[in-house]
Amino acid sequence: MQALTVNYNGEGMPDAVPTYLFDQAETYAKNPLDAALEWFSSAIMGVSVHFGLPALLGKGENPKGVLTDEQYNMLPQRFGCEHFDAIDIVEMTIAAGARYVRFPAVLPDGFALFSTATTDFNSLNSKGKRNLVAELASTCEFHGIGLFLEYHFGENRHLYQQGIQKGVVAQTEYCDFVKQQLHELLTGYGPLAGICFEGLENVAGRDPAFDLKDIYDMIHFIQPNALVSFEDGATGDEDILSVTEAKARVGLVDKNAMNPVELMRCMSGGTDRGFRPDVAGKHMKEAQLWEELKQAHAKTATLLVNTALMPDGSLDLEDIKTLLAVGERMELHGRP
Repeated sequence: MQALTVNYNGEGMPDAVPTYLFDQAETYAKNPLDAALEWFSSAIMGVSVHFGLPALLGKGENPKGVLTDEQYNMLPQRFGCEHFDAIDIVEMTIAAGARYVRFPAVLPDGFALFSTATTDFNSLNSKGKRNLVAELASTCEFHGIGLFLEYHFGENRHLYQQGIQKGVVAQTEYCDFVKQQLHELLTGYGPLAGICFEGLENVAGRDPAFDLKDIYDMIHFIQPNALVSFEDGATGDEDILSVTEAKARVGLVDKNAMNPVELMRCMSGGTDRGFRPDVAGKHMKEAQLWEELKQAHAKTATLLVNTALMPDGSLDLEDIKTLLAVGERMELHGRP
């Protein structure tokens, strides 16, 4: 399935309004980034869909020490994602009353869920031989749903098994690699709602620091409508703040925040976004999710709820039930 595209002229202006920004068309014609910020501030809720090789292990989003490097590098041979269905994901998002999907493009293991010339460690070379980002991008655009792609920064265990060394040469080499992958994502999958960086702990204490401002500028140059986040802020140049429950509790979110804020919550409870069969039956229920929406609204924030896909790529039925119930409640009574 091919993603729809919006072309940009020599002055960097798009020739059409992305479908998810149709309601902001007038603003978009003047300033795509302002239109995107306006859209995001009214989004109410988004759905984060976590998936990747770790799902096969059932030990959470970032399992370490479960397998040797050699064993882990063989996981793509088992990654069939037979029941991954972009239409199911997007239809669930719409039915839940959410306006956007967040999906990983590259996780800490370095496995890419899209077609890339930068590494063979990607979903096209897995058992499933699928470009999951392309499938989701085209479906989101067709249905007018925004798509944020998640990129784990500062760690790539496949290419840098000993970690990314400090120093200008090593960090410049790594940033060039990141920019190559981002260029592929920003030019190959139609308009994106944004790029969400994860791994803030990987940039702390770097001297010299990674040149994140250059990366942000590249994103905005290629897609003026794309919003950039790096958790609760890495440089201060981010467009939105993406704050976890733990950080929200220590006062990082309030009504006077300078940037639009996204509050992240896991449907499975806790902070681990990956697939974990040991918490089955303990996921967030309708009343709890409704309360989370109320609290986000009170902070003038958007709520991002995370659901982890099963090892075969199918949606979690426990989370589907809750999300659909909340969507029906919003349809009847409006936002909490």
